[in-house]
Amino acid sequence: MTIVTEGADSLFLSAKATLLDFDRDVASSWAANHVVENKNIKWITGRYVEADNANSNGQFWSYDDLRISQPTIHHSPMNIDHHRNEIVGTWTASEMMFPTDNDAAMNPYIETLGAFWKWYFPEKMDEVQRAYDSGNLWISMECISESITCGGETGCGGKFEYAGPMHDSYCEHIRERSSYRQLDKPNFLGGALIMPGNKPGWKNADVKEISKLTTDDEKNKILAEIALEQPEASSADNERLMWRLQMQFLQESVQGK
Repeated sequence: MTIVTEGADSLFLSAKATLLDFDRDVASSWAANHVVENKNIKWITGRYVEADNANSNGQFWSYDDLRISQPTIHHSPMNIDHHRNEIVGTWTASEMMFPTDNDAAMNPYIETLGAFWKWYFPEKMDEVQRAYDSGNLWISMECISESITCGGETGCGGKFEYAGPMHDSYCEHIRERSSYRQLDKPNFLGGALIMPGNKPGWKNADVKEISKLTTDDEKNKILAEIALEQPEASSADNERLMWRLQMQFLQESVQGK
Protein backbone atom coordinates (compact mmCIF):
# COMPACT_ATOMS: atom_id res chain seq x y z
CA MET A 1 0.00 0.00 0.00
CA THR A 2 1.20 3.52 -0.84
CA ILE A 3 0.49 6.61 1.25
CA VAL A 4 0.48 9.78 -0.84
CA THR A 5 1.11 13.22 0.65
CA GLU A 6 1.44 16.57 -1.06
CA GLY A 7 4.39 18.95 -1.05
CA ALA A 8 4.44 22.48 -2.38
CA ASP A 9 5.45 21.41 -5.91
CA SER A 10 5.35 17.62 -5.96
CA LEU A 11 3.80 14.47 -4.54
CA PHE A 12 5.49 12.11 -2.08
CA LEU A 13 4.62 8.41 -2.42
CA SER A 14 5.56 6.47 0.71
CA ALA A 15 5.68 2.70 1.24
CA LYS A 16 7.43 0.26 3.57
CA ALA A 17 11.12 -0.36 2.81
CA THR A 18 13.04 -3.63 3.00
CA LEU A 19 16.77 -3.88 3.71
CA LEU A 20 18.40 -6.85 1.98
CA ASP A 21 20.78 -9.08 3.91
CA PHE A 22 22.65 -11.63 1.84
CA ASP A 23 22.70 -14.21 4.63
CA ARG A 24 18.93 -14.04 5.17
CA ASP A 25 16.98 -12.39 2.36
CA VAL A 26 16.48 -13.30 -1.26
CA ALA A 27 15.65 -10.42 -3.55
CA SER A 28 12.89 -10.87 -6.11
CA SER A 29 14.16 -12.32 -9.35
CA TRP A 30 14.26 -9.01 -11.23
CA ALA A 31 16.14 -7.23 -8.41
CA ALA A 32 18.61 -10.09 -7.97
CA ASN A 33 19.88 -9.34 -11.47
CA HIS A 34 20.94 -5.87 -10.32
CA VAL A 35 22.18 -6.61 -6.80
CA VAL A 36 25.91 -7.12 -6.38
CA GLU A 37 27.27 -8.27 -3.02
CA ASN A 38 29.38 -5.40 -1.76
CA LYS A 39 30.14 -4.78 1.91
CA ASN A 40 30.16 -1.03 1.27
CA ILE A 41 26.60 -0.92 -0.10
CA LYS A 42 23.26 -1.68 1.56
CA TRP A 43 20.54 -2.64 -0.88
CA ILE A 44 16.97 -1.44 -0.24
CA THR A 45 13.73 -2.41 -1.97
CA GLY A 46 10.18 -1.15 -1.82
CA ARG A 47 6.99 -1.29 -3.83
CA TYR A 48 4.62 1.58 -4.51
CA VAL A 49 2.54 3.35 -7.18
CA GLU A 50 -0.30 1.01 -8.10
CA ALA A 51 -1.65 1.51 -11.62
CA ASP A 52 -5.27 2.12 -12.65
CA ASN A 53 -6.57 2.45 -9.10
CA ALA A 54 -7.18 5.82 -7.42
CA ASN A 55 -5.80 5.97 -3.88
CA SER A 56 -7.65 7.40 -0.88
CA ASN A 57 -6.31 10.89 -1.62
CA GLY A 58 -7.70 10.84 -5.15
CA GLN A 59 -4.52 10.48 -7.21
CA PHE A 60 -4.56 8.14 -10.19
CA TRP A 61 -1.82 6.81 -12.48
CA SER A 62 -2.58 4.82 -15.63
CA TYR A 63 -0.66 1.63 -16.35
CA ASP A 64 0.57 2.94 -19.70
CA ASP A 65 1.92 6.15 -18.14
CA LEU A 66 3.66 4.31 -15.29
CA ARG A 67 5.19 1.79 -17.69
CA ILE A 68 6.65 4.55 -19.85
CA SER A 69 7.77 6.73 -16.92
CA GLN A 70 9.18 3.96 -14.73
CA PRO A 71 12.79 4.42 -16.00
CA THR A 72 12.89 7.99 -14.66
CA ILE A 73 13.50 6.39 -11.26
CA HIS A 74 16.83 4.93 -12.39
CA HIS A 75 19.94 6.77 -11.14
CA SER A 76 17.88 9.33 -9.23
CA PRO A 77 19.20 10.42 -5.81
CA MET A 78 18.42 8.71 -2.50
CA ASN A 79 18.25 11.14 0.42
CA ILE A 80 17.12 11.25 4.04
CA ASP A 81 13.69 12.72 4.81
CA HIS A 82 13.63 14.65 1.50
CA HIS A 83 16.63 16.76 2.52
CA ARG A 84 18.07 17.56 -0.89
CA ASN A 85 21.54 18.20 0.51
CA GLU A 86 21.68 14.86 2.33
CA ILE A 87 22.27 12.40 -0.52
CA VAL A 88 23.20 8.94 0.80
CA GLY A 89 22.81 6.72 -2.27
CA THR A 90 20.97 6.20 -5.53
CA TRP A 91 17.92 4.36 -6.88
CA THR A 92 19.49 2.00 -9.36
CA ALA A 93 16.62 0.06 -10.94
CA SER A 94 12.88 -0.59 -10.96
CA GLU A 95 10.40 -3.05 -12.38
CA MET A 96 6.70 -3.16 -13.19
CA MET A 97 5.27 -6.01 -11.13
CA PHE A 98 2.08 -7.95 -11.82
CA PRO A 99 -0.21 -9.46 -9.18
CA THR A 100 0.13 -13.09 -8.15
CA ASP A 101 -2.50 -15.35 -6.62
CA ASN A 102 -1.44 -14.05 -3.19
CA ASP A 103 -2.15 -10.40 -4.00
CA ALA A 104 -4.70 -10.75 -6.79
CA ALA A 105 -6.60 -7.74 -5.43
CA MET A 106 -3.79 -5.46 -6.58
CA ASN A 107 -3.22 -3.96 -9.98
CA PRO A 108 0.27 -3.78 -11.55
CA TYR A 109 2.66 -1.70 -9.45
CA ILE A 110 6.25 -0.46 -9.54
CA GLU A 111 8.92 -1.94 -7.30
CA THR A 112 12.23 -0.15 -6.89
CA LEU A 113 15.78 -1.01 -5.82
CA GLY A 114 18.26 1.39 -4.27
CA ALA A 115 21.90 1.37 -3.12
CA PHE A 116 22.77 3.08 0.17
CA TRP A 117 26.46 4.12 0.36
CA LYS A 118 27.11 2.85 3.88
CA TRP A 119 30.91 3.21 3.64
CA TYR A 120 30.50 7.00 3.49
CA PHE A 121 27.58 7.25 5.93
CA PRO A 122 28.06 4.56 8.62
CA GLU A 123 26.29 6.48 11.39
CA LYS A 124 23.30 7.21 9.17
CA MET A 125 23.27 3.55 8.16
CA ASP A 126 22.95 2.63 11.84
CA GLU A 127 19.91 4.93 12.09
CA VAL A 128 18.36 3.37 8.99
CA GLN A 129 18.96 -0.13 10.35
CA ARG A 130 17.35 0.73 13.70
CA ALA A 131 14.31 2.16 11.95
CA TYR A 132 14.02 -0.97 9.82
CA ASP A 133 14.42 -3.31 12.81
CA SER A 134 11.56 -1.50 14.57
CA GLY A 135 9.32 -1.71 11.49
CA ASN A 136 9.43 2.03 10.86
CA LEU A 137 11.53 2.46 7.72
CA TRP A 138 9.73 3.81 4.67
CA ILE A 139 10.64 4.79 1.12
CA SER A 140 9.11 8.04 -0.14
CA MET A 141 9.47 8.74 -3.86
CA GLU A 142 9.02 12.27 -5.18
CA CYS A 143 6.87 12.69 -8.29
CA ILE A 144 5.63 15.39 -10.65
CA SER A 145 3.77 15.01 -13.95
CA GLU A 146 3.44 16.64 -17.34
CA SER A 147 -0.26 17.38 -16.85
CA ILE A 148 -3.24 16.58 -14.61
CA THR A 149 -6.59 15.24 -15.87
CA CYS A 150 -9.84 15.50 -13.92
CA GLY A 151 -11.10 11.89 -13.90
CA GLY A 152 -13.54 9.48 -12.33
CA GLU A 153 -17.34 9.43 -12.40
CA THR A 154 -17.57 12.96 -11.01
CA GLY A 155 -14.74 14.37 -13.12
CA CYS A 156 -15.17 16.74 -16.05
CA GLY A 157 -12.32 15.30 -18.13
CA GLY A 158 -10.46 18.61 -18.19
CA LYS A 159 -6.70 18.45 -18.74
CA PHE A 160 -4.40 21.02 -17.15
CA GLU A 161 -0.69 21.78 -17.34
CA TYR A 162 0.94 20.53 -14.16
CA ALA A 163 1.38 23.35 -11.63
CA GLY A 164 1.82 21.32 -8.45
CA PRO A 165 -0.49 18.88 -6.63
CA MET A 166 -3.11 21.62 -6.24
CA HIS A 167 -3.43 24.95 -8.10
CA ASP A 168 -6.00 27.63 -8.89
CA SER A 169 -5.67 26.86 -12.60
CA TYR A 170 -7.29 23.44 -12.08
CA CYS A 171 -11.06 22.89 -12.34
CA GLU A 172 -13.30 23.08 -9.29
CA HIS A 173 -13.67 19.29 -9.16
CA ILE A 174 -9.92 18.88 -8.60
CA ARG A 175 -9.69 21.87 -6.25
CA GLU A 176 -12.59 20.55 -4.16
CA ARG A 177 -11.20 17.00 -4.31
CA SER A 178 -14.49 15.65 -5.62
CA SER A 179 -12.83 13.87 -8.57
CA TYR A 180 -9.69 11.88 -9.29
CA ARG A 181 -6.49 13.66 -10.23
CA GLN A 182 -4.87 11.61 -12.96
CA LEU A 183 -1.17 12.43 -13.18
CA ASP A 184 -0.26 12.17 -16.85
CA LYS A 185 3.27 11.16 -17.87
CA PRO A 186 4.76 11.24 -14.35
CA ASN A 187 8.42 11.85 -13.67
CA PHE A 188 10.16 10.54 -10.55
CA LEU A 189 12.70 13.01 -9.19
CA GLY A 190 14.25 10.81 -6.53
CA GLY A 191 13.36 9.19 -3.25
CA ALA A 192 13.91 9.49 0.48
CA LEU A 193 14.34 7.12 3.38
CA ILE A 194 11.86 8.16 6.08
CA MET A 195 12.64 7.40 9.73
CA PRO A 196 9.80 8.66 11.93
CA GLY A 197 11.83 8.57 15.14
CA ASN A 198 13.91 11.54 13.99
CA LYS A 199 13.00 14.98 15.19
CA PRO A 200 12.12 17.53 12.49
CA GLY A 201 15.04 19.79 11.69
CA TRP A 202 13.31 22.33 9.46
CA LYS A 203 12.88 25.94 10.29
CA ASN A 204 9.32 27.20 10.96
CA ALA A 205 8.00 23.62 11.19
CA ASP A 206 5.48 23.74 14.00
CA VAL A 207 2.14 22.14 14.77
CA LYS A 208 0.14 25.20 13.71
CA GLU A 209 1.68 25.17 10.24
CA ILE A 210 1.10 21.44 9.86
CA SER A 211 -2.54 21.74 10.92
CA LYS A 212 -3.18 24.23 8.12
CA LEU A 213 -2.06 21.73 5.49
CA THR A 214 -4.14 18.72 6.44
CA THR A 215 -7.76 18.33 7.55
CA ASP A 216 -8.76 16.04 10.42
CA ASP A 217 -10.31 13.61 7.93
CA GLU A 218 -7.06 13.47 5.95
CA LYS A 219 -5.04 12.91 9.13
CA ASN A 220 -7.34 10.06 10.12
CA LYS A 221 -7.01 8.50 6.64
CA ILE A 222 -3.22 8.61 6.86
CA LEU A 223 -3.28 7.09 10.37
CA ALA A 224 -5.62 4.30 9.26
CA GLU A 225 -3.45 3.43 6.27
CA ILE A 226 -0.29 3.40 8.38
CA ALA A 227 -1.92 1.18 11.02
CA LEU A 228 -3.02 -1.27 8.32
CA GLU A 229 0.45 -1.33 6.76
CA GLN A 230 2.28 -1.98 10.04
CA PRO A 231 -0.13 -3.58 12.56
CA GLU A 232 2.73 -4.46 14.89
CA ALA A 233 3.55 -0.79 15.56
CA SER A 234 2.16 1.16 18.50
CA SER A 235 -0.24 4.09 18.16
CA ALA A 236 2.58 6.41 19.17
CA ASP A 237 4.78 5.02 16.38
CA ASN A 238 1.99 5.52 13.86
CA GLU A 239 1.42 9.09 14.99
CA ARG A 240 5.14 9.85 14.72
CA LEU A 241 5.15 8.46 11.19
CA MET A 242 2.10 10.54 10.24
CA TRP A 243 3.93 13.59 11.60
CA ARG A 244 6.97 12.67 9.54
CA LEU A 245 4.95 12.29 6.34
CA GLN A 246 3.18 15.57 6.95
CA MET A 247 6.50 17.27 7.57
CA GLN A 248 7.33 16.55 3.95
CA PHE A 249 4.74 19.15 2.99
CA LEU A 250 7.00 21.87 4.37
CA GLN A 251 10.24 20.72 2.77
CA GLU A 252 10.26 22.96 -0.29
CA SER A 253 8.83 25.99 1.52
CA VAL A 254 11.58 25.98 4.15
CA GLN A 255 14.48 24.77 2.01
CA GLY A 256 17.40 27.11 2.44
CA LYS A 257 15.77 29.37 5.02
